[in-house]
Amino acid sequence: MTAFSRISVFRKTAGVTLSKPVQVTLYMLLSSLVIWTVLFSTYPAAHNTTHSMRHHTLGVACH
Repeated sequence: MTAFSRISVFRKTAGVTLSKPVQVTLYMLLSSLVIWTVLFSTYPAAHNTTHSMRHHTLGVACH
């Protein structure tokens, strides 16, 4: 493989990786994961902080 083709492959990869649809998808997945983790956590600090919001907005029974 020549240096020219390595640079070309790197540029194509960077172009796909940094494209807006990929960024938006990664952002949405990360945001969803964080929200899911906080809302359904059994860790006392996270649970106590979001306790009333869980009951009022989601109808989630946690007891």
